[in-house]
Amino acid sequence: MQINSQSHAQKYLVISLLAVIAMWATGYFLGQSAAIISSDFAYIPLTSVLTITAFFQVYQARKENRNVLPWYVFAVFSLSYNIAQHIWSINELITDQKPFPSFADVAFTIDTISLVIFFMLIIRSEKQLISRWMYVIAIPSSCFTIGLTVYFFISNSTESTLEQILLLIYPVIDSIALVPALIGIMMYLKGKVSVATCLICVSMIPLTTGDILFQITTASGTSYSGSISDLFYYIQITLLIFGVYIISNSKTRSSVSVSQT
Repeated sequence: MQINSQSHAQKYLVISLLAVIAMWATGYFLGQSAAIISSDFAYIPLTSVLTITAFFQVYQARKENRNVLPWYVFAVFSLSYNIAQHIWSINELITDQKPFPSFADVAFTIDTISLVIFFMLIIRSEKQLISRWMYVIAIPSSCFTIGLTVYFFISNSTESTLEQILLLIYPVIDSIALVPALIGIMMYLKGKVSVATCLICVSMIPLTTGDILFQITTASGTSYSGSISDLFYYIQITLLIFGVYIISNSKTRSSVSVSQT
């Protein structure tokens, strides 16, 4: 029954990913104005669903009375992400202010740091399953990403010092989170963690890619809401929603099964 539920969730994940890709492509190919409006309105439901899913998982973890700390951190991440995207949309659509850098970046910084802590807590709870070779693969990959980020930072410049700092900070912090995320993916390939955990870990790849693309396009003056970097953010959020949902749903079904026996 649980396996059947997970297969349905995975099917809906594929449908959702195709839907967000189609949504992004529609706005992108209709032109910059359409892309901006499409992007700002897309983030509101996506981040809201992510926040609801995160807080439901906190409830489930507390109910099970086990390993609740990572989910508190994840809830902080999702709520901060939600707030940041709403501030961004308000700045862009209502107040007509520059969305980056802005107060949205305070929330973006909190969610980025929270995500690093979350991944470290998740992987630490499975540390007895981690092999040394996993670190050998994950750490150089992270260092390569940091090196790439620094290279783009040196190669490009922006008018604002704050903008330069933020463009460097986001992908560098992402690269730190990549280490536990890549370890989680390798643990899944070894059959040591669930597909839900794998989806959550895989989400770091599009996030890091999106932040690097945002760094490049902002420095070159070609960035706007709904541009190529947003596609990767849509994918990241969708993977997180389904990863956390599958974990929460499996716990709900397990509780129901226990109560019926």
